Amino acid sequence: MKRHELLAETTTPDGLRMTLSLHAGDYYIEVDGQSLMSTRAPGSERALADLAARELACNPRPCVLIGGLGLGFTLAAALDALPEGASVVVVEFFETIVDWNRKFGFQSATDRLVDPRVTVEVADVVDYLRGVKRPFDAILLDVDNGPDAWCLASNDRLYDRPGLMRIRRALKPGGLLAVWSAHPSSIFEKRLVDVGFAARSEVVRSRERKGERHTIFLARAQAPRSA
Repeated sequence: MKRHELLAETTTPDGLRMTLSLHAGDYYIEVDGQSLMSTRAPGSERALADLAARELACNPRPCVLIGGLGLGFTLAAALDALPEGASVVVVEFFETIVDWNRKFGFQSATDRLVDPRVTVEVADVVDYLRGVKRPFDAILLDVDNGPDAWCLASNDRLYDRPGLMRIRRALKPGGLLAVWSAHPSSIFEKRLVDVGFAARSEVVRSRERKGERHTIFLARAQAPRSA
């Protein structure tokens, strides 16, 4: 049996050990020994971008924010599906993750990250959203494990009520929020509705038509209700 080859490691602000390893041709990122993501089953990360692009089909120049670079699958799928006039801002908390993408070439990262449509920001997406001056047509979030964050405790600030209100303010009227999640959550879907989104969810598979079931929440920012 082939062993995992440790390629790199770092420590998260919460003191957890994050590692990058290679096994049987696939890359794995783990946090304290638990799998966070891999190149083996990227179907749901691609589905996040594909579903969002479908919702933006009538917009020739959409401005899109992707929260979380990961192994680059969502960014790669977004660039393939979005029109040439699109612009994409990728906000990644860990500079190490960006460096690993460039060094190891996940999803042809060298080409993807220098695509003229792409801007990469190393920042906490919560903090980044506070400073947004021009609202986005869509915000795609593939941060942590979804609304049930565990990699960084601070990621809860992204998915709680104040966080979702902050996201809504960073979207144009009718703008799209798409959220990747490892699990379904009726509580999170209700929270989206409570802060002014029209929300639904779709179940997708991690390996095209098989593999683990993940959830994509799709939410449209509604116009404020008149008094």
